[in-house]
Parts: sequence; C-alpha cells; structure tokens
Amino acid sequence: MDNKELLIAEMTIGDGHLNQKNLEILHCERQKEYLNWKKQLLINEGVECCPTTLVNNNGFNAYRFRTKSYSWIKDLRELIYCPSKTYNLEILKEFTPLGLAIWYFDDGCLSQKKKNGIIHANDLILNTGLQKEENQIYINYFKEYWDINFTQVKNHNCYRLRCGTREARKFITIIKDYLPPGMDYKIAIKQ
Repeated sequence: MDNKELLIAEMTIGDGHLNQKNLEILHCERQKEYLNWKKQLLINEGVECCPTTLVNNNGFNAYRFRTKSYSWIKDLRELIYCPSKTYNLEILKEFTPLGLAIWYFDDGCLSQKKKNGIIHANDLILNTGLQKEENQIYINYFKEYWDINFTQVKNHNCYRLRCGTREARKFITIIKDYLPPGMDYKIAIKQ
C-alpha cells in the first residue's frame, strides 16, 4: 500500500466512507476545521479533492468533501469492506501514528471518573460499533503493535474499546503530534 492508499484506509476506519471510486468524508459544522485538515492531508499526498460543501445531515448542518474518482479505490474498498468494515491485521499493521490519531479523533473520546466531585481517573473510549469477537482483533493489535492495553465494554447492542488513565496517556503520547485544529479537548487528560 502506498502512502495515499494507506492514508485513505486510515481515514476510512473512522468517519470516512469509500464509494466505488472515491472517498467521502462528512463532519458536523463544529468540526469543519478538522474536515479541512483531513482534506489537506490528502492533497499533500497528491489526492485530488472536490470542493467542500454544506449539506443537511438528518436536520443538522454538516460539511462534506469527496476525493476525485480513482480506479484503485475500488480495490482498496474491496480489501477494507469484505466481508465487513472490520480491519484485518494486515491493514492494521501498516497504520501510522497519524492513522491512529484520525481514528481516535473520528471515533474516540475522553471521559473523567469523579468521586465527590474530584476527578480520580480517565477513560479513553474508541467506538467501533462491533461485537466482542471483532473487537478482539483491535485489542490484540493495540497490545502487540503499540503496547497499549484496551478492554471492551458493552454499548447498546455492540461493544467499544476502553482503557484507563495510564494506557490513555500512552495512547495520547503516540498521537499528540497529529493534533488537528479544534480537537485539543480529546487529549486533555485530567488528573
């Protein structure tokens, strides 16, 4: 996988969607700067992008852009989406700290645990929307390739990844150099 294909794969694990010949990314109005940051990353890799447009996303304003059509995206789409959007280890092994950052800024959050009004711990959550068996691929990956211990917790009808303060600090150390505009709150560990 070359750099532009890898970057598109890394953007697809979160909020990106691969159509037959292009990548489409949609973010809420509040995250327009983040969307433009991602678009610039693609442009820097030689991927041509269409103009960003304001769209209605279920009654809310959002911004979207698509890449130009590329025939090689169809092959990348088959690799990523077959049989589902669960990333196999071969793709995950190629992920860079930038890719982890994009994944987290798309689908992750920090929350604080309080006792008597005082923060005593943090949880870093990475939403995957997957079942236990599929999440185990990610848990094993993070342990083997990044030495980060995640567990999983139930979230409605599926599961998501979770780690506590110590592991969250390790994760944030890996991604902090790729902080996009307006996303500081996602790495602001308290305590």
